[in-house]
Amino acid sequence: MACLPPSDPYPFAEPDDLVMEAEAISEGLTEYIRAWHRGDADARIPANLIPAGITDSKDFYLKRPEDVEPGETWATRFARPVDLDSLRGGIPEPKATYLFLGTALAPFGSKMIIEGEFPRARFFSFQITAPFNGREYYAERQFGQAEVSLVDADIEPLPGHVNPFRLGADRTAENRSYRFEIDLVTGDPVAQNDNQFVYPYRIEGNRLAGALLVHQGVLGYKDILQQPRAEPAPWNLGALWVRIYRPDDGTGPLGGVEMPRVSYELATGERFFIGSDFSTLQARADTTVPNQNKVTAANPNYGPNEGFYKSWGISRSILSGVAVANGWNDRDSARRVADVHLGWTGRGEFQAAPANYEPHATTNNYCNYLGRNIDLLPGQVVVLTGKLPTFPDTGPGAATMESGQVRFWSIGGIDPDPLSPLPATTIHSIADEEVIIDADRKYIIVYSRPEDRPANATAANGINWVNAGTQSNHGLMLRWVSVRDKSDTDGSAEDWYTSLAPSEDVVDWSVGDWAGSAYDPKLIGTNWWEGHMSCYLPRYHTMPVTEFEALGGGLRMADVPVWLDERYEAGPAFSVLGSVVATSQLDADNSADKAIDGDINTTWSNAFGSPEDTVTLTLDTLRGISAIRLLWNPFFFGTEYILEASVDGSNWRILGDYEETSGGVKIYRNFDRQPARYVRLITKKVSSTWSSLAEFEVYDNDCECPSEPPTSTTRLMDSDIEFRVYPNPSNGLFQISAEGQIQSIEVWDNQGRLLRRDIETEATLDLRGYESGIYLLKVQVGDATLVKRVIIH
Repeated sequence: MACLPPSDPYPFAEPDDLVMEAEAISEGLTEYIRAWHRGDADARIPANLIPAGITDSKDFYLKRPEDVEPGETWATRFARPVDLDSLRGGIPEPKATYLFLGTALAPFGSKMIIEGEFPRARFFSFQITAPFNGREYYAERQFGQAEVSLVDADIEPLPGHVNPFRLGADRTAENRSYRFEIDLVTGDPVAQNDNQFVYPYRIEGNRLAGALLVHQGVLGYKDILQQPRAEPAPWNLGALWVRIYRPDDGTGPLGGVEMPRVSYELATGERFFIGSDFSTLQARADTTVPNQNKVTAANPNYGPNEGFYKSWGISRSILSGVAVANGWNDRDSARRVADVHLGWTGRGEFQAAPANYEPHATTNNYCNYLGRNIDLLPGQVVVLTGKLPTFPDTGPGAATMESGQVRFWSIGGIDPDPLSPLPATTIHSIADEEVIIDADRKYIIVYSRPEDRPANATAANGINWVNAGTQSNHGLMLRWVSVRDKSDTDGSAEDWYTSLAPSEDVVDWSVGDWAGSAYDPKLIGTNWWEGHMSCYLPRYHTMPVTEFEALGGGLRMADVPVWLDERYEAGPAFSVLGSVVATSQLDADNSADKAIDGDINTTWSNAFGSPEDTVTLTLDTLRGISAIRLLWNPFFFGTEYILEASVDGSNWRILGDYEETSGGVKIYRNFDRQPARYVRLITKKVSSTWSSLAEFEVYDNDCECPSEPPTSTTRLMDSDIEFRVYPNPSNGLFQISAEGQIQSIEVWDNQGRLLRRDIETEATLDLRGYESGIYLLKVQVGDATLVKRVIIH
């Protein structure tokens, strides 16, 4: 933890004291605005009325709303494709337009009025800094508290007008205007928003509450590198964001409408606008740099097991990223990250709402951000495989708004270099409608330098190729945008959501954050498809260009080799979901089940003097075998053995006949990928009087991802029996219904272990004593075995 900073005390100051200071600043502004309205004060606001700490704006002034020009209101960053010679910082989504209120300052007790037209686009939202409560901080206009949001579908149009973002609405409507108000207040952000500022962040009534003044906490006095600021900066402007994702073709970056109009009104009726010179802010948004030409060695702390990490704050992601990159994967480091983040922002898993929300400063409240490292050396490719969620068609000719599993989806590349001349540039991106998929919505995305593009990485071959630029180390960011009906409790509502989404009600702070108190990497943090998102989580592979080219044409997702290496650690193999038997064992502590428990500290060992043994693995379902990885004891290992596979356990085909002179990790690939339910290892000779196998890992790169959310009513396993488990996820108390008499229920964990079997069944299954995580229910109804994955949080 030498490079993790020390934590700061929380709270930075007494919240009530900060509220009083903020209200004093506000009262001074209010009195000056009234004086200006009476003609007793100049339009230029005196510097002593502007809170100390603001760096992006200067020369504040008052103006009548009808005289304001759009350029006085918004700092802009318009949607445009990635240009490797001119990259923009701050991780922008290339298909999104961002508008940022240039002068986000107005007194408490006033209201903000926003008027405009709905853009022609896929997604549209407003976000404002939350009502001031003194408990959370918002530093450097990027670190800290969650913002209050209003999403497109929740904005009521003016009478006689159409909201084109509502399900089934006319996207071509000409009359598409709106008007809503934001009360600028202090107090509890949840209560001030009529308790609607809660997940999934759907606010009704065209009225919400926010603030345009923030306190920066300890980061007003030092930066995140612990360097003191030249001048203390306790206060800063608030924020108001407008996001427009995927403007319709031919409508420009604003979706064919003007920028929204913003004005203010005091409680006593005086209307006004506060402006400033925010050219420094706009210049920062406009700054670009070319892609770095930089080759760095692969970080050994990111291996084949690594999945994705979920963002719970920009500063928290930076801290967690430092820990993971340095191999500090221990709970002491995680606690340090949580403590530092709390001191900086006032946010954390155990804080009161909204300080315990997933959304955080500057990010889209309706978007889950998942990230991971990518190392791409010359002569190599990185490959992502997975399944693309459904999304509404907003392309040419799309007249109505459709539902989907997401509203928007993209994967982008980021320059994570802290010494980069411009931090966090977006260096590549591919978005939902650009992704080539097969009939099952499965994709293969190949990343490489242009000179390393594989000959078979072409659209004609069903492959997405992405120019990864000229630097070796990137960050990948998956944007998963959901707009979920707040009354949706069983996954059946018609909205833009699936229960396989990495949403905060399931992949919550405790289990979904690397520094969470009960972090469970199996949910999204493991490079496999047996976690919460199934095959909607992109799976990561890396290999030489020549190896990918050798795969030839007509590729399926299942043909892409699983990334494995020779580290002596358990990998994300689906064999842990199966069961295993052996013809002998050394003793009870060295039984066959130890070979598939995902723990290298336990082993199966054959009996003394029994070199010829068979270990038979029964998989959870029929699988195509992509690779097998054996983790032998370095000294006690098989020297001659056969690997075989079978569909029925009776008729076996040979996968390979092997002779080895050393133990450790052995990887075998390039099998025929014919379906198999059983895989066995037959030892003929061993290195000593016995052998010892830590893990018998079997891999596949195919996935039958559910097309229906697992919480909805579905028909499973070719059965005509309708079967439902709800609520799912839950605290462990589930209701079960089926067409027919339930004869038994088995509960299995994610390691393939039978935990419980109930013969006399009831409609209620109580698993509240079980740990948080994913479990498998096998329910016997007549002759049918029905399977359902459930989540306890």
